Amino acid sequence: MVLEPHQKEKMVKDQTAKKRGRGRPPKAKPAFKCSTCAEVFKSLSQHTCSQCNKTFSSKVHMRSHTGEKPYFCAECGKSFADPSVFRKHRRNHQGHRPYACEECGKTYTELKDLKNHERSHTGEKPYLCSDCGKAFSRSSSLACHQRIHSQNKPYQCEQCGKGFTQLSSYQSHLRTHSGEKPFLCPQCGKMFSDPSSFRRHQRAHLGFKPYPCDKCSKRFRQPADLAVHERVHSGLRPYRCQSCDKAFVASWDLRRHMLVHTGLRPFSCTECDKSFAERSSLNKHRRVHSGERPFKCEECLKSFVVSSSLTVFMIIAQSKNQLLTEFTSKLLHVCTTKLESRAHPSAKTPQ
Repeated sequence: MVLEPHQKEKMVKDQTAKKRGRGRPPKAKPAFKCSTCAEVFKSLSQHTCSQCNKTFSSKVHMRSHTGEKPYFCAECGKSFADPSVFRKHRRNHQGHRPYACEECGKTYTELKDLKNHERSHTGEKPYLCSDCGKAFSRSSSLACHQRIHSQNKPYQCEQCGKGFTQLSSYQSHLRTHSGEKPFLCPQCGKMFSDPSSFRRHQRAHLGFKPYPCDKCSKRFRQPADLAVHERVHSGLRPYRCQSCDKAFVASWDLRRHMLVHTGLRPFSCTECDKSFAERSSLNKHRRVHSGERPFKCEECLKSFVVSSSLTVFMIIAQSKNQLLTEFTSKLLHVCTTKLESRAHPSAKTPQ
């Protein structure tokens, strides 16, 4: 008979108790029963989540559903659900980052984080999805991806019913309804609702594009952007519409196209009754109510609600400047010619 680990532990404890004698008062009865052997214990070695039915070795996972974050950083005010993540965060304040990337010099508090980062340079993706063959550089990314196949979306939005495989995606989605933008760019003051968009924006300020295309001169800030671009050269269009068979290079192009068939406009303005097919369109519209005009001309400081309006303004201004320069040049030429003719009049022909 194969014993469970806790059964072996209990056998050792019983033998020790016999050696020590039986004169002690009985302890309080433990509260948890083993589903395998019906033995009762003081604590659980496994906890089953009542919301997604997954089994974990600790109750940290439950905090992903409840939002509880009991570990508070006194230095920056950030809170954490997982004690190990909290400890890692504390090392950032202490400045202890012993693991450095030889390619770009970026440093990390833990070796596994460095290993994950190095794959962004090598392009290595060792974690393969058994359902569709898609490869990932991180095991956590594979685990999140596999929920797509299992249709397991434990995070449901109460306002629109949309489901999510990741807590971070769910939290970002909630901000589309609330309009909250907690991520502020210190360089230009632009605000973002999700951290990935914020990081992408910061790279734009730095101008750092470490991922070059070997087919053309274009460079990209992220390997995912390079992968999408490479499909332009290869002609690969893996995202196909099931309604009209039209194919697309990127998943977001397909999602945008699908709204043509469904007619859905899931992003509603809380100020008025307007609704939009895309989140970006709603964000632009909100500036009409808030008066925010984040796109500013560096020459005259005139500001605009959307970037396209600034682009048009710049083109018109550039055209006007060009016409003015040409006109000024021609006028100057005419004036110079007249002045020269007055200064040096041509000799009269003798009669």
